[in-house]
Amino acid sequence: MNNRDIEWRKKKLEQIREQLESGQLNAVRELLPNRVIRKVCEDCEYYFRTRLLTPLVTIFHMIGAGISREGSFQSAWHLSGQAGQSGSLAKARRRLPLKVWKGIHGWMMEEIERESLPEERWRGHRVIGVDGTCVSMSDEPELFEHFGRRWGNYGFARYPLARVLVAFNLKTLIMLGHQVGGYTIGEIDLLRAHLPKFENGDVLVLDRHFAGANLYAEYTRAGIEFIGRVHQRLRIEKLNILKTLGPGDLLVEMPINPSYRRRDPTLPELVQIRVIQTQAKIRGRRKVFWVATSLIDPERYPAHEIQGWYKKRWKIEGLIEELKVWLGADVLRSKTTEGIDKELYARIIGLNLIHWLILKAARQYHRSVERISTSASLRLTAAYSLKMSTAPAWQLAELYRTLLERIASSTVPERVDRMEPRMIRRDTKHYPMLKITRGEWKALYAKAA
Repeated sequence: MNNRDIEWRKKKLEQIREQLESGQLNAVRELLPNRVIRKVCEDCEYYFRTRLLTPLVTIFHMIGAGISREGSFQSAWHLSGQAGQSGSLAKARRRLPLKVWKGIHGWMMEEIERESLPEERWRGHRVIGVDGTCVSMSDEPELFEHFGRRWGNYGFARYPLARVLVAFNLKTLIMLGHQVGGYTIGEIDLLRAHLPKFENGDVLVLDRHFAGANLYAEYTRAGIEFIGRVHQRLRIEKLNILKTLGPGDLLVEMPINPSYRRRDPTLPELVQIRVIQTQAKIRGRRKVFWVATSLIDPERYPAHEIQGWYKKRWKIEGLIEELKVWLGADVLRSKTTEGIDKELYARIIGLNLIHWLILKAARQYHRSVERISTSASLRLTAAYSLKMSTAPAWQLAELYRTLLERIASSTVPERVDRMEPRMIRRDTKHYPMLKITRGEWKALYAKAA
């Protein structure tokens, strides 16, 4: 091959590389520009060769896998108008270190916080909904060993399960962080590990799984406020009532079980909390229960506002559904432990990019973030990404403005006292359940075939 052919080949590869880097998810490039990704790679001391599949291509390819309807890596590749071997894509994903994904997520959180408005806080606090969920993955030996599996009435589950703690800002609907552990690790332990990542003064909205006098002391010690339903076994009438703050609004003293203090001698014997009697519709029935909080001052933190924040806890369920179902994080496709972490970060970054677009549209067109449809925003982002990949440069700013306008106009009706029963409306297909892996099935029935 002579020098002329070499130069032509280099020029051709450069054109293909530029086409790949500029042809993916152009609708979110205003939020996550190429220069930021290059800067994060430099900060993480990740230096790479000028390959065909650069980190820019790999990152937007993995984010696109979550935004694409199929949720697979190949579908994201095809939606960008490309065709490539899955082996080269897998190698590119494996080369990109996990710290780059963490760096991109950290940069996004700093940028969103920098843009935040005072009205996006409640009385000076960030209000954060926290809950746990599980994600499944491929039946690889490495994943079984690292994450474990569920044990039920019919034996061990066929796939590994990871337990994930998620934290969402309930004002902006941005996912602030997550904590991943094996299936046998409890959600409380994941929350303990995540407490140092919250800011002093953050208000956590929790369900009763995270309730308990020892946990209330730990939250307070970490500088965190909380609002959560009390444990179902707690009897308010048996507590020492220090002060009545209003109708159904009490300042009480809770003893901490000695067994917890033996494990952690730094815990106090008693903890003071405020309990507020609340009514809400739960699974279709109106119920009366108590909400506990560390926000003791009744003048600065009125009881009805605290009750309102607990009732908004249901938002977390919808946001988890967006992550797991709409962005495909319910079944992760990577086959290594590090690959699972990278893929989960890619889905979270993808969800945050969509909600960041919603946040910008809501601010610009004076809409409520809660009223803008996330599913419509996903579809519009995918559609406008294709438009912007072929449009001339002078049209990109107008297309981006139109995208925000369309997102702002895609509103859903206000749903007061929304209650979503976990039921299905259509029967599943009447196929038999495969209770072993496909490899085991083939080994058992190969001779019969």
